[in-house]
Amino acid sequence: MQTKKSFWPYGILLSIFAIVCACIYTIYYSLDYPVHLDNFYFDKYQNVENGYNEIQIKQAKFEQDIKFDTNATILINGLVNQNPDQTLRRKKVVPVVNLNQDLEIIFDTNASNLEASLLLTRPDTNEFNQNLQSSLENGKFSISKFNLDKAGRWQIMMKLINSDDSVGFYKFELYAK
Repeated sequence: MQTKKSFWPYGILLSIFAIVCACIYTIYYSLDYPVHLDNFYFDKYQNVENGYNEIQIKQAKFEQDIKFDTNATILINGLVNQNPDQTLRRKKVVPVVNLNQDLEIIFDTNASNLEASLLLTRPDTNEFNQNLQSSLENGKFSISKFNLDKAGRWQIMMKLINSDDSVGFYKFELYAK
């Protein structure tokens, strides 16, 4: 009697092993991007999850009361940025700035009084987070001078408070070369 060898038992074992390895790698990779470190709402993710509806109501009230133009003017060493914008994935267009130069960002608004919390961060890590200073004068909300020392994507997270029931959250992205 002649026995015919089959690859199926080995293939099934290899498939199970590959699936287990893929699960382990996914868990290992996701540890670098923990959800609890997302700073968009300047609060712990548990508080955001529990009060998300209130946050959205405050955002809608802010947008109703205050006109805040998210298209900013970028000044590099006191001159308007002349670099062409860059298109990222999903056709997102972001301004390009040069490394190691003083940047100032100016937004148009009709607000007369805003309390602001600003955070400069990278989307993939919280290692380089910096708090920024701002001022509001004559309808211009300006983020005071700061410097980008690493190439790549940067984000400015903004929490703008007009009153207790009127709070706006915005994100402005930059690409440094």
